Amino acid sequence: MIDIPITTYTHFDFNKTLDYPSITVCKDPPYKYDKIKEYGLYGHPSITSEWIKFDFDNNNLDEVWDNITFNANDIFVQYGLEGYAHNVELIPVMGFNMGRCYTMSPKIVSKHVSQGTGYAMTMRHTAREVETTVSIIPPGYHVYIHYTKEPFTEVRVYNGGMVEYLYLNVGETLRVKVTVDEYKMISSSDDPCINRVNYSANECTTRYVWHLATEAVGCSGPWIESPLPRCNNYTTMRALIVKYRNIFEAHNCTTCPRICRSLLYNGFVTDRQKYYFWDSNTKLWSTANGAAALETHLYVNFNSMMVSVYEERYNYDWNLFVSDLGGSIGFLLGLSVIGLMQIFGKTWRYFIKPFIKCDKKSRSVSITSATTADVKTIRQEYIDTWNDNNTAFNKF
Repeated sequence: MIDIPITTYTHFDFNKTLDYPSITVCKDPPYKYDKIKEYGLYGHPSITSEWIKFDFDNNNLDEVWDNITFNANDIFVQYGLEGYAHNVELIPVMGFNMGRCYTMSPKIVSKHVSQGTGYAMTMRHTAREVETTVSIIPPGYHVYIHYTKEPFTEVRVYNGGMVEYLYLNVGETLRVKVTVDEYKMISSSDDPCINRVNYSANECTTRYVWHLATEAVGCSGPWIESPLPRCNNYTTMRALIVKYRNIFEAHNCTTCPRICRSLLYNGFVTDRQKYYFWDSNTKLWSTANGAAALETHLYVNFNSMMVSVYEERYNYDWNLFVSDLGGSIGFLLGLSVIGLMQIFGKTWRYFIKPFIKCDKKSRSVSITSATTADVKTIRQEYIDTWNDNNTAFNKF
């Protein structure tokens, strides 16, 4: 009962409704090449040597970051859930390594499963963005499918995460079916978890990394939420970038436990096409060209209402404790219900019953003696009376 063992139970639930995951999309290249050059930088702000040419006195870092990253219109041609854009909430997420990403979260629950009831989004690149990319990977989109209560972060999260990752090259059409696994943990001293409604391991870890980076330098950057002022010179900006890049994936955060109930969405690619599409008018495969060749399409949907549930439960309670206790006592003492009945029976026969019989016998003897004495007295009186009468008769 002090250290109760825990067992994991697996079962399947067929739900009437399903919650779609959040989908975060990050464009690659993450920064506008032409805009970033206007500020004396090159390709990506992580190239610290370029910051020596940046004019800190006449430029606001928050405005600079807003100009060099992509807004929603630069990324999305159209998007929606179950065919409508108002069914989703689009939230920008600012980062350093990934630029400005966008998280799409559902506002509704799904009651049906089909390709037409899932996410659908069309994203775009320009020819200039493809030509000027400085990334080591081809232009495209990083796609993260994750639980809505665990917001996206570029910081590596050891205790949480549970993110499905896909990459789409420019011009690809990708269809993905998702399944969902539900995990229910029991918090323990060696593997703690938290049940608070508004808690997130991702957000907790991100703030931990932000605090480490800004505390060491004494200033913050435009991708960091911090009460400290923005860095205003080359020395501090360079120190902040170096510190952040060194710890955002290699930190040792142990103060942010995972949440006790979480959902893991698994994505399976069912169809992948590139640079061509099915023309329903001509009934032929057609090659995409011009702006259409730079558009990327993503479709995400459930294919089943079934949820796999992995639940931790205590496999010991007070009922089992009492049962084990009784069994142990019976084994150690050699006692059983029949044995106890025999003991009670012999105790009654040899100790209690004889005392009851002795008490009854003593009472019976006293009553008999008293009765015998009374009878003898009455008989003697009768004999004396008879003798007296006979003596008187003889005299006459």
